[in-house]
Amino acid sequence: MPRAIMLSLGIVTILYCLVAAAVGAMPWQGFEGSAAALASIMKDVTGQSSWAVLLAAGAVVAIASVVLTVLYGQTRILFAMSRDGLVPAVFSKVCPRTGALRANTVIVSVFCGVLAAAVPLKQLADATSIGTLFAFALVNVAEIVLRRRRPEIPRAFRAPLFPFDPAVGFILCVRRMGDLGAVTWQVFGIWAAVGLAIYFGYGRQRSRLAMAEMGSASHAQGE
Repeated sequence: MPRAIMLSLGIVTILYCLVAAAVGAMPWQGFEGSAAALASIMKDVTGQSSWAVLLAAGAVVAIASVVLTVLYGQTRILFAMSRDGLVPAVFSKVCPRTGALRANTVIVSVFCGVLAAAVPLKQLADATSIGTLFAFALVNVAEIVLRRRRPEIPRAFRAPLFPFDPAVGFILCVRRMGDLGAVTWQVFGIWAAVGLAIYFGYGRQRSRLAMAEMGSASHAQGE
């Protein structure tokens, strides 16, 4: 898995650099305001619209696959959180016939569909970006904390150049968050407040860790 992750990152990085070079090589006035800059470039280079249409169709398919992957990931995150008691049990219910997270998937899909229909794409993309960057920043912090506090945990993979690489990762994530607009930060603040309210109002008392601590305390008092 670590090798696959690093290989995927390498391939995606090369592709992104090629796309940036292709877009940067053309005068930006030619596709200002266009939602499909690469398709415009392909049409200008080849002189035919069919290649641009093919590229745009591939982009639509790629976007659909990314959305599906994100939905799968979010349902699994909520599933794990539900098993830990942080969110309601409906998110961890599994269909007895298929083994799928049916209710979880429906809830997440409807929620994302409503957001996509009600929120402009640019604002929705910025909100998704700041949430993702914040999560990645926390992952880098968690790596440093776990290495310091729990060095005995068995690890199949250790990040090289520790703690340099997680520190740089954290700084870069925060730096990119700073490039986003004030409206995005306001939405992020509201969303974070809602998440904290759910955690302190529901999840903290019902989490498996809290239950285990209460059980240990009761056992100690009984003795």
